[in-house]
Amino acid sequence: MKKILLAIYDSFSEFEITVATAMLRGTYQIVTVADSLKTITGESGLQFVPHLMYQQVDPKEYEAILIPGGDLINIKDTEELFQLTNILYQQNKLTAAICSGTYVLARAGVLGDKPYTVTLHQEQRNFLGCFEEEKFRYEPVVKSGTIITAQG
Repeated sequence: MKKILLAIYDSFSEFEITVATAMLRGTYQIVTVADSLKTITGESGLQFVPHLMYQQVDPKEYEAILIPGGDLINIKDTEELFQLTNILYQQNKLTAAICSGTYVLARAGVLGDKPYTVTLHQEQRNFLGCFEEEKFRYEPVVKSGTIITAQG
C-alpha cells in the first residue's frame, strides 16, 4: 500500500486533517511523523503517538507529506521537518499544508516563486520573514505543481 506522511506536533489542528485522512484511508497508509516518539497533544486535547521520528523516514517510501496548521511555536525551529519536506519536494512528491502549516513549506524553501495560501495575517507573514508576499493568494486552496496549500 502506498504511504503518506502526516506531520504532527503539539497543538496541531486535528480538525483540519479529518476529511483528508478519511478520504485517503484505505488507499494510502497514513504514517504520523514528529520530532520524537513522545505523546503529542493536539489542539483539541486528544493525544497521539507518532509512528516515526523525522530522522527515521526514508523519503523514497512515501508519496506525500501533509502538514496541518496549529501553534507555530511548536515547530518554528524544527529543521528536520524542513529538511524532510524539501527532500520530498525535490523528489517530486506531493507537499501539502493547511493553514499555518504552510509556514513549514516556506521555511523548507519549496514555495519559491509559487503562489500559496496560508491562514496568517499579512503582519504575521511579514514578521516570520519567509513568505513572498506578492505570491500570497486569499483562496481556499492553491495548487502549483506538486504543492498544495489550503486555508484552515
